[in-house]
Amino acid sequence: MGIWLADCRSQALKGALTHERAEALREAGIDVGKGASTRSEVEQQRRCSFSPRPWQLAVLAAAMALWFAAQPLFGVPWHQGALLCVCGAAMASGVVCDLRARMIPLECCAALLVAGGAYQLLRHGSIGIAEGAVAAAAVLAVCWTANRIARKSGGSVGFGDIRCMTALAFACGPATLLGAAACYASACAFSLAGMLAHRLGRRDGIPMAPFLSIWLAVGTTVLG
Repeated sequence: MGIWLADCRSQALKGALTHERAEALREAGIDVGKGASTRSEVEQQRRCSFSPRPWQLAVLAAAMALWFAAQPLFGVPWHQGALLCVCGAAMASGVVCDLRARMIPLECCAALLVAGGAYQLLRHGSIGIAEGAVAAAAVLAVCWTANRIARKSGGSVGFGDIRCMTALAFACGPATLLGAAACYASACAFSLAGMLAHRLGRRDGIPMAPFLSIWLAVGTTVLG
């Protein structure tokens, strides 16, 4: 409940709540301030809906087939590969949602957490689960510290990103640091290229899910 409330307040500060949700929070005695809402529920539903075109479905199917076919190259048995395919499907869904509506759904993060944890258990046993839990706790601590600092300058790490990174850390275990490094190195390179091309500004945000998918690939198949 506390995480949900903090998420609502964070959205209110960004003016990202719907009119109906902001009004319901006010009626419940939760002050979300003025300017907390920017759209109606109908507009939010339209914004978050996605009807893929045939070529987009084909690209997704090809990517998933390649992801599955790559598992044996890294010595991953079929049953572990099946779990990684669940992780890949969840991450692909998160990428689509983040690009479309700038959000990573809780369901995608939950699927990553469960399937990734099962992968760690099968591949490394109880040690893998323990290492994943430690890595997830470290990610939460870093994000909490970053948000405490960033709030003073008006920014913060989104709760969807935090949930996804925590699930990825649990799935990657000891390879979390290298997976995270690959993720943020690629995100920095993309941002720098965008600024050099004058397509991005210093304060512009970018969807993180595409780069978090690199974290998944590096942390599980290559080094997991």
